[in-house]
Parts: sequence; C-alpha cells; structure tokens
Amino acid sequence: MSPGWNRRFHCSHSPRRQCVTARSSTGTTVPPPARSARLRGFPAQAPYPQGVSTATSAVIDRVLDGRYRVESLLAKGGMASVYSATDLRLERKVALKIMHAHLAGDDEFVTRFRQEARTAARLSHPHVVSVFDQGEDDGYVFLAMELVEGHTLREVIKEHGAHSVRDAAAYLDPVLQALAAAHEAGLAHRDVKPENVLIRTDGMVKVADFGLARAVTAATASQSNELVWGTAAYLAPEQVQRGRTDERSDIYSAGLLFYELLTGVKAFPGDSPVQVAYAHVHHDVPRAADQVATVPAEIDAFIQWASATDPERRPTDGSAALTQLRHSVGQLSDGELDALPGQRLPDDGDLTQAFDHTRPLRAADTMAVPRAAPEHYARTHGNRPARPARPVRASAAPRRPRRRLSVAGWLLGILLVLIGAGGAGAAWYFTEGPGVHSPVPTLVGLTQTEATEALDAEELDTVVELAYSETMAADVVMAASHEPGTSLRHGTDVTLTVSQGPERYAVPPVIGRTLEQAEPMIADANLTMAEPDLVFDESIPKGQVISVEPQEGAELKPEAEVTLTVSKGREPIEISDVTGQPQEDAEETLNDAGFTVSVSPDRVFSDSVDEGHVVSQSPASGTGYRNDPVTLTISKGPELVEVPSVVGDQFSEAEEVLTEAGFTVTREDLIGGYFGTVRRQSIEPGEMVPKGTEIVLEVV
Repeated sequence: MSPGWNRRFHCSHSPRRQCVTARSSTGTTVPPPARSARLRGFPAQAPYPQGVSTATSAVIDRVLDGRYRVESLLAKGGMASVYSATDLRLERKVALKIMHAHLAGDDEFVTRFRQEARTAARLSHPHVVSVFDQGEDDGYVFLAMELVEGHTLREVIKEHGAHSVRDAAAYLDPVLQALAAAHEAGLAHRDVKPENVLIRTDGMVKVADFGLARAVTAATASQSNELVWGTAAYLAPEQVQRGRTDERSDIYSAGLLFYELLTGVKAFPGDSPVQVAYAHVHHDVPRAADQVATVPAEIDAFIQWASATDPERRPTDGSAALTQLRHSVGQLSDGELDALPGQRLPDDGDLTQAFDHTRPLRAADTMAVPRAAPEHYARTHGNRPARPARPVRASAAPRRPRRRLSVAGWLLGILLVLIGAGGAGAAWYFTEGPGVHSPVPTLVGLTQTEATEALDAEELDTVVELAYSETMAADVVMAASHEPGTSLRHGTDVTLTVSQGPERYAVPPVIGRTLEQAEPMIADANLTMAEPDLVFDESIPKGQVISVEPQEGAELKPEAEVTLTVSKGREPIEISDVTGQPQEDAEETLNDAGFTVSVSPDRVFSDSVDEGHVVSQSPASGTGYRNDPVTLTISKGPELVEVPSVVGDQFSEAEEVLTEAGFTVTREDLIGGYFGTVRRQSIEPGEMVPKGTEIVLEVV
C-alpha cells in the first residue's frame, strides 16, 4: 500500500466515529461494513436482496445431485434463484444458485454455463466468492458457491447514500484486487455492479458471479428484463456497440461503481435500459464533484480515467487501476479523505465543521469555495483554490488634522509612501508580474515521477495522457504540451504524454480448451486467430487445443495472428489382411501399422494353409486405431491319418475302410479283376498321410 493509504479509516456514519486500521492489501477487511455485526436497517443474514418471491419453493428440501440439500430461498434475480443449502458430502453450508427454467432449457446456455463455471472455479482469491461445483439434476442447472453471510453493496448504498472518499475507496480496493487476480488468470467478470459485491458480516468484501454474464449473454438473457436492467447501468460502451468485452470493460464498470459510492446516485440514471445504454455510448461519465462538491480532483480524475468512453484510454486491467487508486488516495489529506456531502474544507484541507443550515448566515461568516474538478487525471497538486478574501474592516472616524506637522511627521509620511510603493511593486511582481510565472522545464525523456516533480518545483500542474509507444520505454515522457523555457502562470496545466510501452496483448491460456472456447478468448485479447492446424492425436480428444503458436503468455501486437494446433482425435488405421502369410511376416505387418498383435494359443489344422502360416485374424478387415488388438490364428497344416492295411480284402470292403478313414480310393484291375481281391495298395500300411490322399488299389 502507498503511505497515504495505510491510514485509519474513520467510520463517519457511526456517532462515535469508531476506527479500524487497514491491514495488508490481500485478504483485508474493510472498515465501513465492520462498524458493527450488522449494518443499520439490514437483517443479520442476508447475502442477497430481500423481498423475493417463493414461487420456486418446489425445490425446497430436495437433494440435488445426491449431494446438496436445498433449505431456504435467499434471493431471486433475473438469471437464477439463490438458496441456502447443505453439502451433505462435506457437511458444510453453501449457496446454491439454480438457473431459471427458461435458461436451463437452453442447450447453448447450459454448455456455456458449464464452461464458464469451470473457469471461475479455478479462480482462488480472498476477495472472490469461491465456486465449488456445478451440475444438473432433473432439469435444475445449478452452481454451488461459498455462502456469504452479510449484505450486498447495493444495500449499503441504499442505506447510507454518498460515502466519504476513504470509505468508498475501502470498498473499491478489494473489488479491484479481485479483478486484478481474475485478469491475470485471463478471466473477465463482465458484470461488475453493486449487486455482485458482497460484504460479509466481518467486513470482508467478496465479488461474485465471475464469467456467468457471458453464459447468459450467449443464450437468452433478453428474456429477463430484470437482468438486462440490472446490468445496463454499468455496461461499457463497447458492450453496447459491439458486444465485445475485456478487462477494460470491468474497469469501466468499477469506475461507475466508485462514482455511485461517492455520490449515492448512478452515473447514468434513466427510465429504460435502452436510454441508459445510449447514454453510455454517447456521453462521458459526469464529474462526481458536480454532484458532490467534496470529491477531490484526484479522485474525480481517477473516475474519468477508469470510465473513459474509449477503452484505449482506460487502465489496461485491474492491477493498473488498483495501483492508480492507491496513488490517488495517497495524495489526499485526512480532511479530504473523510469529507462527506454537506461538509466543507477550510484552507488547510482539514475538516473542521459541518454547514449549519438551521442558523442564518452572518456577515462575519466565511465559507471556502469548493474546488472545481479538473479536466484530466493524476493531478498531484492541481488547481490550488484561492484563499477567501479577508473581511474588510470599517474605517475609524477621521481625526481633526493638525495645523502643523513636525519634521518627524514629514519624514514618516515619506517613508510610508516609499514602503507603500515598494509593497505595491512587490504585490504586482508576485500577482501579475514575473514572480507568478515559471519556465517550463525539459520534460521529454524523464520518467512520469521525475517530470511531475520538475513541474511541482515550478508550481505548474501535471496532466497525464497515456499512449503506447514502440520506441519509448514505459513510464517515460514522450511529449509535453509546452516547449521547454515557455513562461507559464503558476498552476497552469502542462500535459505530459507518457509512454505505456509497446501495445501488446498476451496470448490467452487456450491449451486444453475446445476450439469453440479458444476462439472468443483470442478475440477478446485483441488478437486474430489464424486457420487452425488439425492433426491426429492419440491422447487428446477431438476438437481440443494441443498447442498454440506463439506460446501462451507471449506479448503480441494488436490483431497479431495466433495459430492453434487442434486435435482431430485418434487416427484411423486400415487393418491389412495377412491370412496365408507366415506368422512372422504377418506380425511385422500389423505392428508396423500400429496395432497390438496377439497369437491364439490353439493352432488349427488346415488343408489349404501351410503349417506356421496365418489361417485367420480378428478383426479380419476394416479400420481401427493405434494400439488396437488384432488376434492371429496359426495353421498346423493338414490333419494326418494312419493308412490301414487292406491287402487281401475284397475291394468293396477295402474301399469302405479307406473312405471312412478320409482317403480317396482308385481301383486298377489286374487280369480283369475277376476275383475282386486287393493284391496291392499304393501307400504302405502304417504311413501317416493327410486326409483326402488318393490311394490306388490293384485288384485281381
């Protein structure tokens, strides 16, 4: 924290003005909500707006997903109803956000909702409402979140109206911390508003619903007037015009939130969402000091910077906005930090008294003139107010002139005239002459801090405009509105154009996401997605990003091309027919193709396939994938049978015996074969030969 930030927070809404000291920049509790265990007029446990309908009470007492027992309705909004529930598995209280039926029935919404919920669940920060789980059960699409017992920032603004700078900044600081963590993780909130800022009863500020606005936008959010109206007051101009958002859109909404904390009213009130959206696009955010005169110029300038209509003129992300907020607050005195509407600051900047509107204004009363808001941001000593003119005393009654004047009287008179002339000359020198002017120092090439100090030394005021540069390092002054040596009246604005360094955008974390998820992430990062490279991959599912070129986190110029390598899933492989091949050759063929080959332990006889060759395979044909199994069956060759002896048998008997044994019989008659007796057989008895072998019998 900056030295000016680590001061005591005065709880100015409390009669006794109790104080709480700010602690570290992460995990802090902020004082305004911690004035007591419950704020005035608020119920003890109400993390969401009250007065909700009980029309959805049918879900009460149900157990969703076999895990979450729904207990009571907490709130009902345009997107969902929020219930208190118990996680039966972990035995803890949770907030269960159940989407309305018109959204739960939209397949596109449900898909986007799951994706955004998974992304939000990976975001872990003390000032972010934790997302534990998401699921769907019997048509109920739900999100399980951390249960925050306390109040919304909307309730705080309704109760207390305009806040002091110290109290308003104490709310905004943790909001920007949460946004900074999300932006660093590549996640934009897209719906920053008081309803999504929760203040726990112990004072901890939590930001809810990261990323869910995108899921609703992708589906049928237009069916919910309440949701559209709740968001319209904080929409960034680019959301209205192009439907495109990034981290800078969140900063715009945070700037409007800060404006509302300081003034108690919305920056763009209106009768309809269309009217409000039109105002965002066509009008600058009004000056907070025009609404509440006690808002310092430094704070008004911060709001103008954060909520600039052109996103290029805003802070790049939550971290940049947080740094500037703490810097701006650190420039202020205690009196400026604690001033409230209806109070005034004396010349020294300390708060001494409130206006008393019940008594008449006396002539002796003097009142400080409120400072006008400057037309720039980051003023360090800006536009010093003139001190009030002293009351003019009534002159005393004139004395009767003496008739004679002594020499001493003449000398005194001359001396007084000379002193008066010298005083008039001095007054002219310091009010109209050279004494009220200073030369502009050389500023280009200095850092912003060095240039500001140089201008302060000459009693000139600093105006900062940020611009990208390919040649100048960040924080270095590239140009100044006045040439060195130019004589300017004290308090004149000198505009510094300060380099932000090269305009670069980081390649978002897209590896592991689907192509449909990665494409909008790249567009939101102001980069262009080239035609993706589609490749087969054995382990990464089809449609999922395998790699990105340049690599994730690489800083690129606007609209630079990013090439994704996307999986086509497993590569199909044709199964070759290896039947009839020797076992060794068949295994080599299939292994080379990428299959896992196994051999059946049981070989089979085959009259057509030689022994040791493949008789059959499974699968026999078609396509498979790498490492799929293919089983081979190997031949034992033809089955062998012992040749029986039939010599001396009658031919008919011999033929029957041989045929039954599986042989083919051929008869050759000798001397006519009249006796029909087998005299000789072509294959000797006892030999082992394949079935079907031809045996010739000589018959006499």
